[in-house]
Amino acid sequence: MHPIISQALAAERIREWRDQAARDRLAKQVRQRAHAATASAELPGPRPGTRRPAPQQTVPVIVASSELADDGRQPAGRRAA
Repeated sequence: MHPIISQALAAERIREWRDQAARDRLAKQVRQRAHAATASAELPGPRPGTRRPAPQQTVPVIVASSELADDGRQPAGRRAA
């Protein structure tokens, strides 16, 4: 085999090995990031650097019975005179 052909084949194989190694590194980084994301999602409490809003107090709403009878009907508890 001619030396130039041997060098070309060797260079092509080395290029393929380097490309495969680069793909493997990228796949490893993706797996590590996915693992870190799921691990941080499973931690209890807020993530560091975030603030939760304070819980709001609920206030009961009291409605007078006369406000319910705006459609022309008699409010409950009253009789027509």
